[in-house]
Amino acid sequence: MNFPQVPWAIAGLLAVIVWAPQSPAQRQLSPAQSTRLVGSVPSPATYSSAPKGARLVHRDSTPLSPFAACTSNQAWPWTAAYGPSGQFLFVPLFGGFTGQGGCTMLKLDAQTMQHLGTLQLQESPEEVVFTTDVGGAIHRGFVTNSSASSVSVFDGADQVLVHVPIPVRPGNTFGSAFPYGMAVSPDQSTVWVGTSEGRIFAIDVATMSLDPLRTIDLGPGMGFARMAFMGSLLVLTATEYHQNYLGSTAKLIVMDPAFPAGAQSLTLGTSPTAAAFPSPQDLAIGNGKIYVAGFDLGPQIFVVDSQSVTLDGTLPTGTSHAQGKFQALALTPAGMLLVADFTTSEIARIDTFTGHLLGIVPGQNHGFGPQELTISPDGQTLLVPMASDDLVRFDLQ
Repeated sequence: MNFPQVPWAIAGLLAVIVWAPQSPAQRQLSPAQSTRLVGSVPSPATYSSAPKGARLVHRDSTPLSPFAACTSNQAWPWTAAYGPSGQFLFVPLFGGFTGQGGCTMLKLDAQTMQHLGTLQLQESPEEVVFTTDVGGAIHRGFVTNSSASSVSVFDGADQVLVHVPIPVRPGNTFGSAFPYGMAVSPDQSTVWVGTSEGRIFAIDVATMSLDPLRTIDLGPGMGFARMAFMGSLLVLTATEYHQNYLGSTAKLIVMDPAFPAGAQSLTLGTSPTAAAFPSPQDLAIGNGKIYVAGFDLGPQIFVVDSQSVTLDGTLPTGTSHAQGKFQALALTPAGMLLVADFTTSEIARIDTFTGHLLGIVPGQNHGFGPQELTISPDGQTLLVPMASDDLVRFDLQ
């Protein structure tokens, strides 16, 4: 859901977009406009051992503006996803807000960054997930198109097969449910798609169509950002909008999609006024933990026990924005957490075994507005798509 000059919009007068942040040029909250965190623990969670690859070394930046298309006047890559083989990158060019968004996705050589092709999608493409064939190659790829309220499906030959419409609620004045995060079921039979108006839709991979009988509805006052499977359980970053959009409550929800009534919910933070909109944006799962970062939740990462879905503690990021504007989080195979602040463009590195801050890449040295952090399959490269229309690469050393 993308509305100019409105932070994290959903609509109406204020609009809370759980996943599309304001640009660096838009207003920032002062430290006095703080979020009241519920259940946060000031001391970091501690573990044993220590990760390798604790340094980030800038390798190169690839400008994507030459590939901007459709009505967009900029590229604005939303994510950068490695294909199953690790040889190729798929980069959706979100481009901009509703009516000005992009509609293409680039295919790049993962080593040389050479442009290999362009897939024509629908307006404002964002996230990418894959299912694979028996040999591990792409069977189907899925891309959420937020402004178009659809999911595009393509095959291993980069041919777009269908655009699956994502329904909007009756009375929706924007014409889109604004689908964003996706997760592929462990058996690869279903792609689950979250929206900003409280529903999670099931796309049947075999038929490339919605299965309406499996739609999960948590109410129109809820929105979802990135999500992931943890075994058979679906883990959701969720934002509950308060009445008249006077603040919001940030939640982590864990459920079996087959039995959504048994979902577990953990509140991470809340604000009773429009001074802040606590909103979890991204998550990473590993070491028996779920790590969560988001907007207006303070300069910290939440550490949640994956078995009990209870808060173990928080890890301070050391970044400079008092509220924290995080929508990009990644966990390396060696146990280092990386988190990027969209507004300051800082990237913090945290040792999950000790809870220690390892360092911070200064903001805007290599572009501004990090959208996502993607670790290469071999754990040696970090990709950072930037709102400044660059795709930045760091070596993990």
